[in-house]
Amino acid sequence: MSIPSTARMPRAQRRAQLLELAIRVFTEKGFQATSMDDIAAAAGVTKPVLYQHFDSKEKLYVEVLDVIATSMIDEVRTIGEGAGDTMTRVRAGLHRFYEFVALDNSLRLFTGHELISELVQQKVVTVLDRMAIELAGVLTASRHISAEESRILGRGVIAVTQTTAQLLQGAADEAERESILDTMTTTVVHGLTGFAPRENARISGVVLAADDVSAPAGDA
Repeated sequence: MSIPSTARMPRAQRRAQLLELAIRVFTEKGFQATSMDDIAAAAGVTKPVLYQHFDSKEKLYVEVLDVIATSMIDEVRTIGEGAGDTMTRVRAGLHRFYEFVALDNSLRLFTGHELISELVQQKVVTVLDRMAIELAGVLTASRHISAEESRILGRGVIAVTQTTAQLLQGAADEAERESILDTMTTTVVHGLTGFAPRENARISGVVLAADDVSAPAGDA
């Protein structure tokens, strides 16, 4: 891998470069196996230069989580924009979360399996709560559900999503992953369809009702 140039650059630009490279290194190695030396080497700078921008590995990691969180929350927001029906949306959402937290090597963090510090754990909780709130917005736009019910259901669906990611990560092969996705999707959709669809749902696609789930289905 080519080493980035160490030529002087504006502080904000250098900081952004270091953060981008930190995301890459943490993604490849995880928190525990990554040192500040690793990140400095990837950036082609000395460790003192890295510490000029980030006080500690922990605080750098929290900023990395903020960047990852932005992408994850953006994904939740797009759930209400896609075509298809509730079944399609739920299945795609479960798989997409798995891609983020498992394939990008963040599974242990976002399922509570990599305990780092109270600061990092609180950041994880905050991210998951923000995702649940965004999901609640999608639910209230598509179903007759109160704000309080949507917040509870949003958090419940996020918890199921975390469990699904763990199961997918441990699957022996693609066939088993498909079976897991099918089973967990059906579980979530049956729960969602307990809340009647709005006549004029404010999301794209088809909002399934309870009677629709027994037939081959198409979204949430």
